[in-house]
Amino acid sequence: SGFTALGERLRLELGPRDGAAEFASRVNDTLSKMVKQVHRHWGDVLMFAGDALICLFEEKDYGEMILDENRKPLNVDQKTRKRVRDCCLSVLGQIAIEKDLTIH
Repeated sequence: SGFTALGERLRLELGPRDGAAEFASRVNDTLSKMVKQVHRHWGDVLMFAGDALICLFEEKDYGEMILDENRKPLNVDQKTRKRVRDCCLSVLGQIAIEKDLTIH
């Protein structure tokens, strides 16, 4: 993800104390963006695992009308999969603007 490299670079550029503070701020901002996207797509963050999120997206109908490419309504399973896909893509879009970090 680049957090280790970012931490090292900030330590060298800003010194141990200021580098650690800037690193913590950037990690917090990044993880906050990710959590917001998960919640926006009706997911729950179960826990943090280092710099990763472990999330749950229940197979549940939230009443949204989503149509497939043939204009037919998606079933609950298809809606859930689409929410997860859309969430991942939105997180990628949010993090892609961060020059120091990557998602994998």
